Amino acid sequence: MKKSSSFPAVVFMLLVLTAGCTHFSFAQQQKIRVLIISGGHGFKHEPFYDVFNSIPFITYDTLVQPQANALIASPDVNKYDVLVFYDMFDSITPAQQDAYVSLLKKGTSMIFLHHSLVSYQNWTEFIRIVGGQYHTNPVVVNGDTLKTSYEHDVNIPVKVENKKHPVTRGISDFDIVDEVYGGVEILPQVKPLLSTTHPKSMRYLAWINRYGKSDVLYIQLGHGPSGYSNPNFRKLIQQAIKWSAKQSKK
Repeated sequence: MKKSSSFPAVVFMLLVLTAGCTHFSFAQQQKIRVLIISGGHGFKHEPFYDVFNSIPFITYDTLVQPQANALIASPDVNKYDVLVFYDMFDSITPAQQDAYVSLLKKGTSMIFLHHSLVSYQNWTEFIRIVGGQYHTNPVVVNGDTLKTSYEHDVNIPVKVENKKHPVTRGISDFDIVDEVYGGVEILPQVKPLLSTTHPKSMRYLAWINRYGKSDVLYIQLGHGPSGYSNPNFRKLIQQAIKWSAKQSKK
């Protein structure tokens, strides 16, 4: 009687499937885990999140304030590689402030986008974290009174200040239809990545600010669909997340 070869074949197929599942699980684990934080400012959800849906090497969760600050002050925050802030929020407890500072002292990666620069007007440490702030009331800085302003749907000429940095690498100077902020306070120690000569805009549109053990990244662009759809903005966000995640692992 001839022995059946089906059993070894079945075993072989099971091994192949198991290996495939293990590879898939490993690939999933290797993806950069991102938390996107919003709240306090309206935006077009579908085109905004499409920016992140188009990035193949990330997985992301979304959380709206004040729930996001509660999570940041809990151990659950440690499951994320990068925190992306697209909120404009002003309520934060002392314990939550301490949590931000503690995370940054450990090297946690934080990226602040667009209107997040307006957050926490009464938390004096916030400007030292981000490297700048849009003040809702006039402030005197080095003897000059800064009065902030904004204007929607402006054609902004963008200059890449550092073309060798991983966040801006491969991006040439470009134009984008977006919102400008004027009269913003920017701390002198920031390392500029993007700038503009638009007369109604602050000079720098993206920068890196060192705080604790973290290189905090701020990108002013990204008000609405015309900004989200710009291929240079999309590349900027993609490279920003990849670079920030690597920084947190150093």
